[in-house]
Amino acid sequence: MEPYKRTAFIYDRLIGEAAFSNWLKNFSRLRERFNITFDFCADIACGTGLVAEYLAREGALVYAVDKSEEMLKVARERAQDLPIVFLQQDLLELDLPGEVDLITCNTDSLNYILEEERLAVAFSNFYKVLKNKGSAIFDMNTLYQLRGGADIDAWEFGDEGVIFSWRSDFDESKGIATLEMSNYFLEDGSYRLYREVHKERGYEQDLLMEILIGAGFRKIYAWDFAGLAPINPYTRRIQFLATK
Repeated sequence: MEPYKRTAFIYDRLIGEAAFSNWLKNFSRLRERFNITFDFCADIACGTGLVAEYLAREGALVYAVDKSEEMLKVARERAQDLPIVFLQQDLLELDLPGEVDLITCNTDSLNYILEEERLAVAFSNFYKVLKNKGSAIFDMNTLYQLRGGADIDAWEFGDEGVIFSWRSDFDESKGIATLEMSNYFLEDGSYRLYREVHKERGYEQDLLMEILIGAGFRKIYAWDFAGLAPINPYTRRIQFLATK
């Protein structure tokens, strides 16, 4: 089953709200530090729309892009009358109605791109749709995080009518983590099984910098996502800011 096809409506309780809170702390600091202003934004892989909603409430016109119909459905319900244009697109085929001042792409969405060549396409697409001096702000899981998160023992927990059994593995030769989800949803008095498989690749920081430079970016900054501290061997997630 396509990732989050069945779990979109509970994504915020599982991941989204906590991820947004952490994102907002970093974004607020970067916005002040770099004097980032925006009238037109694109939130790529927008998921349930928490970031898009925030940017719209800050006064921007937002293009909220995601390839998941289910995620976009949740995001549309949240948007109400906010100035958000929803686009069902794969970020590798990004086609916005106009250029933007700011791109955001959050919560390891880019780790789902498993080939360097395809990641280069994604960064090139970001560069093409940005206005001059516009910025892309995104974060990615590190190899350290993906490797450490692997656990052959199932992780089992529940949440309001859902029972989860998740198992993870890490392929050292490819740098790819695989999360196999067995999700049991209570439907009509009994539990029905839905399976999802998520794959993420970890990239070395130097390689990411090289790909960003190849896409055209020249001003590139990177920090440990935790507190925007310097990156170290135990960094779990990297926060990037790349300016056109």
